[in-house]
Amino acid sequence: MYLGSCFDPLRRIYDESIAMKSFGFLFILLSLLTVLYGCGEIAYLSKLGWHQGAIAYQSIPVEEILKDDQVSSEIKAKIRFIQDVKRYGEETLGLKKTKSYSRFYETRGPILYIVTACEKDRLRLRTWEFPLVGEVTYKGFFSKEEALRERDDLSRQDDDTYVQAAAAYSTLGWLNDPIFSSMIQSNPVALANLILHEMTHATLYFRGKTDFNEQVATFIGNRGAIEFLTGRYGRHSREVTDAIHIQGDDLVFSRWIDQTCRRLSEFYASEISREEKLKGREVLFQSMKEEFNEIKAGLKTEVYKGFERIELNNAVLLAYHRYVHRLEMYDLLYERLGNDLRQVVEFLKQIPSTEQEPFSYIERWLTGRRVG
Repeated sequence: MYLGSCFDPLRRIYDESIAMKSFGFLFILLSLLTVLYGCGEIAYLSKLGWHQGAIAYQSIPVEEILKDDQVSSEIKAKIRFIQDVKRYGEETLGLKKTKSYSRFYETRGPILYIVTACEKDRLRLRTWEFPLVGEVTYKGFFSKEEALRERDDLSRQDDDTYVQAAAAYSTLGWLNDPIFSSMIQSNPVALANLILHEMTHATLYFRGKTDFNEQVATFIGNRGAIEFLTGRYGRHSREVTDAIHIQGDDLVFSRWIDQTCRRLSEFYASEISREEKLKGREVLFQSMKEEFNEIKAGLKTEVYKGFERIELNNAVLLAYHRYVHRLEMYDLLYERLGNDLRQVVEFLKQIPSTEQEPFSYIERWLTGRRVG
């Protein structure tokens, strides 16, 4: 994802000069971008700037936390764990070296809320165009209330909508992302996956290719977590088994949601009225829920726990589809590159120099290397 509890002992003096430099840089940058970009998103981008600046200003160097006798050993262990995952990502996988995760920021609950919107009678996401990152298929908010207001506004425009909470996000390497207190709640398997996912965003970013960026990060987070945890806990450990099951559940869900979206697209493409499409899709949504309940019995983790309770619409389906579409393609790429995740990262890094659409480039590359 790219652009909790209360820990009272962590409210202490920190290096204000570093935080203020980050704050000033970000605020000046976003101020210039909003002027250049126009009036439409000035308020939105300015709020993002202020929130990000506040995070930089209020975050605490992790060294301060690790030396604090009032901070629990569990929190300290999680921080050291994150540092180990980061080191692994940089040194073993070739992910970009940054100063991220060297500071800590306390947050109550999720740090970010993501709003997705889609037309009701076809699977076409609403997009937003932003400086530097290009076209994006969701909109992020630091405030739940603001996210819900955006959702309600889009609903009034007759869009399907969906709001998701995020425990972390990436500034794509432009700023040093802190450890958020919301991360500390995760178990080692989820935490390793999360850190490698966000590090992937800082390493590989394809302008205007939101879905591709997220799917690459999902794959590297999944596979990287398995490999890191294998080295740390051993091949037959519970942690590695859980990480393998998460990857397996993502693949099962990927196949199901890809088929589901194809089926829905074909229905929307039929020559019937919009009213008939809106009525007919409710029948499809119901059958989709029943189909999901059938595959749910075979899932081995709680990654998709509660999905069957979500009221389905186009935005919900595409929000999930964004992260897992065609995951099998990345597995095949990994296999063709000798089951070497670092080679996968290096392969993906060179795609921008080809000036080709990334999905198509990978497909052509794989087609030329078919076995048998």
